[in-house]
Amino acid sequence: MFQILLVAMFSYSFGATPETTAIGAMYADPKKPPVVRRVNVVSEYATVLTSGGRIEGRLNNDPILLKRFSFGWQPLDVLNDVCVLKAQRLPSRVEDHLMIGMPRLNKDRACGATRRDTGPTVEVEAVRRLMRGPFVPYVSVSGSWAMGEWYGGGGGESLYQKHNGRWRLVESGGGAMGVSDMRKYGVPESDWCEFHIVDAKCPSWFDYAPSGRYAHHDSALRTLRSEW
Repeated sequence: MFQILLVAMFSYSFGATPETTAIGAMYADPKKPPVVRRVNVVSEYATVLTSGGRIEGRLNNDPILLKRFSFGWQPLDVLNDVCVLKAQRLPSRVEDHLMIGMPRLNKDRACGATRRDTGPTVEVEAVRRLMRGPFVPYVSVSGSWAMGEWYGGGGGESLYQKHNGRWRLVESGGGAMGVSDMRKYGVPESDWCEFHIVDAKCPSWFDYAPSGRYAHHDSALRTLRSEW
């Protein structure tokens, strides 16, 4: 039986150019690597359209949204929904330029408060550089704690703590972290809502919309809302 061997082109979540970074975020048949079809670069953002690559085992025909940080380009998300682009809060002209020659985005749902980076830029970048990736939709920093989402070979959240001036990984696993995890690692309760902890009772909980990345995350949100 012939079996296609899928291999990761790169083992890190950032790169020198949008093209190489987008290709590196995918898996491919080593005998038929992904091909870059189009690249749009506007300021620190880029969209890269490819063919032949796989993400989470599926062929990807959607653009990849990337952002340039101090350490290089990093994939933010697969751009298959207008809400992914709106989350960056870019000027309309930048959105328009990023989408030139790209497939039309899905607009079937209303956009909630889709996650984006929060916290001091220098700290967000320091944590982003450590993230598992290859896709890192957001990183939130609050005081000496930080949390970010990753996917591309599975998916989940990573928790970091700053100690003696350096960020250190505390936990990284599949799915969304809950209050029990926060208590286990000693994360202050004042940070839980900033990190959108799924079962934390936040005053403005309904401003925090689920990303749709994890089915059990969304299910838990619906359960909590029905109980309230």
